[in-house]
Amino acid sequence: MPELSVQGADGTRRVVPVDKERVSIGRSRENDIFLPDQWLSRMHAEIRSRQNDYFLADLGSKNGTLLNGARLEGEHKLRPGDVITLGEHVLTFMEDEGGPYDDSEPAGTQVFSAAELSMVAQQAAADPEGLARQNRLLSVLSDAAKQLIEHQPLAELFETVLTLVLRAVPAERAALLLLEGDPPRPVVKASRSRRGEKIARISRSIARRVLEERVSLLLPNILEDSALKSQDSILSSGIRSALCAPLWFASREKGSDAVIGLVYLDTLKRTQAFTEHDLQILTAVSNIAAAKIENERLLEESLEMRRLEEDMRLAAEIQNSLLPSGAPEVKGWGLVGSNRPSRTVGGDYYDFSTEAGEVLLALGDVSGKGVGAALLMTVLRAAVRAFWADSGPAEAVARINDTVQQNIPTGKFITFFLARLAPDEGRLAYVNAGHNPPLLIRADGSVETLQTGGMVLGLFEDVRYEQGNVELRPGDVLLIFSDGVTETWSADDQEFGEERLTELARQNRERDAASIQDAILASLDEFGAPGKLSDDRTLIVLKRD
Repeated sequence: MPELSVQGADGTRRVVPVDKERVSIGRSRENDIFLPDQWLSRMHAEIRSRQNDYFLADLGSKNGTLLNGARLEGEHKLRPGDVITLGEHVLTFMEDEGGPYDDSEPAGTQVFSAAELSMVAQQAAADPEGLARQNRLLSVLSDAAKQLIEHQPLAELFETVLTLVLRAVPAERAALLLLEGDPPRPVVKASRSRRGEKIARISRSIARRVLEERVSLLLPNILEDSALKSQDSILSSGIRSALCAPLWFASREKGSDAVIGLVYLDTLKRTQAFTEHDLQILTAVSNIAAAKIENERLLEESLEMRRLEEDMRLAAEIQNSLLPSGAPEVKGWGLVGSNRPSRTVGGDYYDFSTEAGEVLLALGDVSGKGVGAALLMTVLRAAVRAFWADSGPAEAVARINDTVQQNIPTGKFITFFLARLAPDEGRLAYVNAGHNPPLLIRADGSVETLQTGGMVLGLFEDVRYEQGNVELRPGDVLLIFSDGVTETWSADDQEFGEERLTELARQNRERDAASIQDAILASLDEFGAPGKLSDDRTLIVLKRD
């Protein structure tokens, strides 16, 4: 069954099966694949299954669909590895990977409880041969304890574990895999080979059983098994015998055994087959190694988290210093602004200034979130501060766009609104570069939107913008906001929306600018579900007294 690897703007990944005749993708929660992305249409694209082939089609979306970097026109057949770009999300089309023993476990595979095998060292031997095996196992475990007691970076630790198992078991190849991603999948973290190519992946059916059932597997001498000798995929791999054991340990937090990965060994020698005792050794070492790996992983995560927290704290201080500490006082007007990032730092920007008796207002929203968006925000601020007082708003935005375009990664962009107010006359000249249309609430309760301008910043050079003009009369309120305001979600998955924001502003239009802002922010906090701040919230309120 084909799958889609879905990567979000924050780098998180998940895998979604393409298991229907039509799989819809878009911003609406009614889609099979829901992507909470402001740049997507509600029903954006879909994947269609037809005669064992799969086709991608755009559903007339506003911003289009990119397939391998080119804008999709009509319907296109998908091939493994194709990359689909939808707004800030990147989807990779994948088919199930094949490989030795891919569909089923080899006949003759012997299955043992990992926990029971690990208890062998604690049981008294009944005969000289058993005593020799037990002494060998205890010697291996003693060596493992010495090698693993000291702190090692994870990459070195993985190699140490492979060295231990290859020293104890006569294998030719070994690999250590850890569970990663969402859903968790085994990923090769270290691989060693004495002969032939290194192990790049192992059978999914074997991995699944080892990880889910916490069992160790002994694959017999394949050449002596009549059922296996006829399987070309197995013979072509050159594998003659194999072992696989889970990396498991007793977890106090979970109150049960935890499995974090597996260790796999095989041999290509025709005359050599692994024994049950080899599997006992591998299972016991894997048990010790798992606890050590988990401890080191938690330690590294803790240290890295502390470093990141300090870096983010400093970044937040720097970013806050780039935003205005307060709005300028303008006789006959009320002006306030606020910014609430969804993370420690964010990609929203707003600014005020007074030049030659006029008031300059700016608000921008960088695509993406977090540190990357915050860095691009500084590029925007530098460009705005350099050009926003030049000539008219249309010329200023064109220059800002050229600067941003030269300093922004491909596929990133910024929605932006720039305005210049002449306070005495109440004239507002503005340019809307693909931003949410600001709301102009008239004193009589009627509502207008400011849409004149052009495309978003950062995609192309030499873009021309159109200037809009409007007059603000006494009692009028102008609300400039980022989409994080209207896209606030409630606990029952309802969107705050522009209609609710408009009505809230109308109801509070007779209050001063600061009170209107406070009412909006309080309503957002009350409406939004705890922990569901998915985007930065930035707001400017301008009112003529």
